This record gives sequence, C-alpha cells and structure tokens, in this order.
Amino acid sequence: MRNRLLASFAMQALMVSSAVAQDAQSVLRAAAAAMGATNLKSIQYSGTGWRGAVGQNYSPDLDWPRFQITSYTRTIDFDARSSKEEMVLVQGNNTPRGGGGTPIEGERREVFVVSGDYAWNLQGDNVIPAPAAAEVRQLEIWLTPHGFLKAAMAADNPTVISRYEYGGEKVTVVSFTALGKYQVNGTINSENLVGRVQTWVPNPVVGDMYYENVYTNYRDFGGVMLPTFHQHQDIDDNERKPNVSGGDHAFGLNVTGAQVNPTVAALDVPTVVREATVPPVRVESQNLAQGVWLLGGSSHNSVAVEFSDHVVVVEAPLNEERSLAVIDEVARLLPNKPIRFLVSTHHHWDHIGGMRAFVHHGATVIMHEWNRPYYEEVVMTRRLIMNPDRLSLYPPEEIAEGYTFETFREKYVLHDNTRTMEIHHIQGLYHSTGMLVAYLPQEKILVEADLYSPPRGAQAAPAAPNRSNRTFYDNMKRLKLDVETIVPIHGPAVPMSTFVSFMGESD
Repeated sequence: MRNRLLASFAMQALMVSSAVAQDAQSVLRAAAAAMGATNLKSIQYSGTGWRGAVGQNYSPDLDWPRFQITSYTRTIDFDARSSKEEMVLVQGNNTPRGGGGTPIEGERREVFVVSGDYAWNLQGDNVIPAPAAAEVRQLEIWLTPHGFLKAAMAADNPTVISRYEYGGEKVTVVSFTALGKYQVNGTINSENLVGRVQTWVPNPVVGDMYYENVYTNYRDFGGVMLPTFHQHQDIDDNERKPNVSGGDHAFGLNVTGAQVNPTVAALDVPTVVREATVPPVRVESQNLAQGVWLLGGSSHNSVAVEFSDHVVVVEAPLNEERSLAVIDEVARLLPNKPIRFLVSTHHHWDHIGGMRAFVHHGATVIMHEWNRPYYEEVVMTRRLIMNPDRLSLYPPEEIAEGYTFETFREKYVLHDNTRTMEIHHIQGLYHSTGMLVAYLPQEKILVEADLYSPPRGAQAAPAAPNRSNRTFYDNMKRLKLDVETIVPIHGPAVPMSTFVSFMGESD
C-alpha cells in the first residue's frame, strides 16, 4: 500500500512538473513570437551609452562612476554561443557625485570576445587570452532578452510563476538553470516582452552578487524588437538610512541600429586562446629592507612588515586564493609570527577581495573610519554560497564579538621596540575617499595604492602625471615624509627620485 501511495505521489509530482514546464514553454513561445526571436540565429546591434566602473566608486555609499560610451557594437551568434563586444570610452561626466575609477585620457577602445568556453580581449591586433572571464561572458549571452528566451526554451527544467510588479502590473516569471549553476529569472510583461533578466554571480567582496538587466522602450529593428539596456551589478541600498552600499548601476545602452542574422557573427578562436589557462597564483618575495618584503608575482602586490612578535601586512587584493598564498609566504618568511594587522588602503573591490581571508586568519583590519560601515557589511553580513570562502564556511568568534576592525581619521601608529609604522590619510583625493598610505620612517619606505603605478618591464610609462599623482605628491609634502623608496601596490618598488622626475620636479 505504502509503495503504491509513493508511486502515486511521484506520478502526480511528475505531472505537475510537466504541466509547469509546458506552461513555461507556452509563455516563452509567445514572447519569442512577439520579439522576433523565433527564427533569430544571430544579431548585431549598436548604439551609445555609458559604463560603470564596478567596485570603483568614490565612496562606498555612492554609485559606480560612469564613463561615456561614444560607440558600441555587439555581435552575438546564439548557436555558436559567441559574442564580440566593442566600445569606445571617454571620460565624459564621471558622475554621480565625487570621483572614483581611473580617469580616461582621450579615448579608450575595448573589445571583449567569447566563443563557447573561450574568452579573450583585443588590444589593437594583439590577442589577450581571458580564460577566467569565459563563463560569465557566456552567461551574459543568455541574459540578453533574446538569449534568455532561447536558453529558457532549451532548458530541461524551466519553471513559471506570476506576480504583480510594484506598479500593479501582473507579470510572468520564467526561471531556469544556466551553465549548470546560475539561476536565471526572466520577467515577461503583458505585451510578451522581456522586461528584466536576473541572476547572481560569485564575487569575493560582496558574495553572491545580484546581476540584473532591465529592458525598456522596445523598438522594431527589421522584425526584431530591441530595448534600451540598463544593467545593475550589486544592490543599491540608498533607501536605507544611513546609506552604506550605493554602487549598482553598471551599464546603459541606447540602441540606434541593428542587423538581423548577420553573416559576420561566427568567430574563430585563436590558437593562443585555445591553449591559455588560468595562471596559477604565485607570490614572489623581494626583500626591501630588514624585515620588509614586497610580495609580488601578480597585478597587485602586498607588503609584509616584521615586528618583534607579529607581522603587519599592507593590502589584501583580488581574492581569497591570492591572500591564502600571501599568508603562506609570510609564514615561510617569518615562521611562528602571526599576522596581527592588515592595513587596507581603500575600499575598491580589487584591493579588498582577499580581506576576508586575513580576517578569518585572525588579523585586525586597520582602515579609515569612513569605510568601517561598508567593511562591516561586506565582511560581517555577506555570505558566499555559490563560491564559499573560509569566512563563510568556518566563521570565527571574533566576527560576532566585533574584534575585527581598527579605525582612525588622519594618523595611526604601530610601534614596538623594533620598528614604527605610520599610517596616514591622503587628503583631497579624487580617486576614492579614505585612502591610506603606510610609512616606515626608519627605512624611509612609503607603501601606496593607485597613487603612483610605475611601469613594469617594457610597459609604456604614462605620458604625464594625472590627478592622483599630483595629490599624492602634495600630501607627501604636507606630511613632511622623508621618503627614499616608493612601494606601489601596482608595479615595482622605485626610488623616490624616479617619482620626483616623473612629476617634473627636482630633488
């Protein structure tokens, strides 16, 4: 009897599941017909708009700074799972308020390509493999309005529900799993147009990051309906008081032209891209002075400074994997000395992506007081589920007890009988609020991030000092720092004389 009941329940569940899938397919077919997606194999659309510098806002409570897109073209081949995105950026009106990001001098052309499991960038004729970007770029094809419809119709398990939007409109939400891991939800309105596609992607700073495309103002281009594009990355909490995390607007495009089923959509994957792999994390140590090491080997450096019974690390960039490698290298260089403090120069995502690893390791984070609410949110309340880190899997007691952060406004000093480290706030900076530098007066070493990035090897040097360089130089004079060596988070350590010469000054 029990087995017959279980079999009956299973059959009913299968019937409900099949009915839901059938209802989803009906909704998707109606939307495909209304939007001209039924016979759409490829598309190329162009326009103008803006792009946000995600993770680079001037202060944590502001939106991502925006750069103007003067020319944009994207070509997608849905069957080949390929996309070529080309744009020209200029500085434009770098708003909303404040600054942020890295200023663009003149025009900057960017080309991002994905074909199946392969991704690369183009710089002129140079092919730059980007294997780590392949998955999200492929996902973004299925986040376009027509890509969503095609992926949802091909999915094994689309589901459908209805709800009422804030304004009172009843909409249908179709959901499926893309690439085996991403939940993708598409909202279809009463006109059978895709109004929103949303998902979540793993991010080392904010955890499972909300990723949403909003589509409005559809127009007919040769039988295919195309909207105005608007993208959000992360969630804006401007309605909360106080506002802590304001960055979310990532991309906007006004479509001005389109070609339906262009023959140019197919892409050949260069051999160098097929052979490329994500490079392993490595840490290369350079001894700068007694007990001071530059920890390089990546696009971002850290610096380790030895004290009598502990270690201070300046900066935890990129992600947990990088920070764990730095922690291991510090243990090799200075066995049996714990990392007691981490100095975080500023709140930009590429500079705090590995901070959680140091917090889990037991370090106290020294930061500017303006950044504390944001750091408390991303370290203490965000949880990484899609790609969990050690802080998510094994949260230490210090998180609940609040022993994680040390803040100050203008100057903070770490001192024992062997060494002194001064940490100073950089005033008047356009790049970000709460920027810190670490100064070792005995060694005359200054550690900084994004204020001066000397070229590596054959890399071309900037033509002239930018606004951040000038602010940095003015602050060194204001603070009366006696510097012999500048240690950047980006680039090699250089003599102070090199920077002075770059600034067009004399010693």
